[in-house]
Amino acid sequence: MEQQLAEEQIKPNKLAFQVAISFAIYIIILTVVMRVLGIDAQATDVPWYQTALVVLLSWVTYIYAIFYAQKKHKDDLGGFMSYGRGFSTGFKVAAYAGLFIGILMFIYYKFIDAAGLQQMIDTAITNANGDEQKIKGIEMMADYMIYFTAFGAAIMYAIVGLLISLITAAFLKKDRPLHQDDQV
Repeated sequence: MEQQLAEEQIKPNKLAFQVAISFAIYIIILTVVMRVLGIDAQATDVPWYQTALVVLLSWVTYIYAIFYAQKKHKDDLGGFMSYGRGFSTGFKVAAYAGLFIGILMFIYYKFIDAAGLQQMIDTAITNANGDEQKIKGIEMMADYMIYFTAFGAAIMYAIVGLLISLITAAFLKKDRPLHQDDQV
């Protein structure tokens, strides 16, 4: 009963919003830094350690962001949190992060670094390995690439975040013992 009251009074929305906006800003900064350093994760000739570094700096940080929000919310609830509340908190972070990253990617490639978008198109053409059908498709999509990039990032982060939330909520779930309510 006490856990239900605490969960009704303390909502994770503000925390999820803050963590998601912080992570989205981090991803944009990471994108800018990688661009300045000349690291292109989509290129075919990228050394394995650069790919590992990109995965570590983006996805491991994303897992940590979701885990952090869930853990912080659990602490706010007095150290106890149901699986559903943990999942809900993590998924809110994922949904907000997907939305913010999509918006920031659009702004970044539209107004800040249009050359980066052209580099993505050039890399896709290079990866087509001379297949005329693929190259023609890429060239037809080039005008819409910014929308696909922003929307794709938003959907990808939301779906992957959903899966991460399912897993991390299971680790953080801790129901309040029934007999503890009687002692208070």
